[in-house]
Amino acid sequence: MKPYAEGCTPSTAAEDELLDGLSALSRALVGITARSLGSLDAEVTLPQYRTLVILASRAPLRTVDLASLLAVHPSTATRMCDRLVRRNLVARRQQSDDRRVAWLTLTDGGKTLVGDVMRHRTAEIRRLLRTADSGRPQTTTDLINALVTAAGEPSEKLWWRHWEESSASP
Repeated sequence: MKPYAEGCTPSTAAEDELLDGLSALSRALVGITARSLGSLDAEVTLPQYRTLVILASRAPLRTVDLASLLAVHPSTATRMCDRLVRRNLVARRQQSDDRRVAWLTLTDGGKTLVGDVMRHRTAEIRRLLRTADSGRPQTTTDLINALVTAAGEPSEKLWWRHWEESSASP
């Protein structure tokens, strides 16, 4: 099975190498975020955390606008926010002039959680950069691949090989 979508515009070997590196780096960064959440004993899923991050950078938002930014149906965003409101991480507020629209913002607890995770994540990325910089990467692709290696993430080709074998019997 080919890992990439068919029908894409053909790319150069350098573009493919950059794409592979970015794909592997994105896995590493999601892993760093997940570990950051776990280290703080934050009982928040990655999609819920993404919601909090969007609210941290763009609030106040209407549910429909949040749903659009998350690329989910508004009912999905509503249910997610219901959970975050119950955990006192998100607040819903109505304006006196239009009570039909609820505006979403972070609570102090939500703001603290996002800040703590971001600081933890930034420290981990800084550590990766120090490790990757020891080899003095020459190009952007070299830097990305050095970060992937420093994170202990397999290359894109190796990941797809493991993926291919992941359902095989032992």
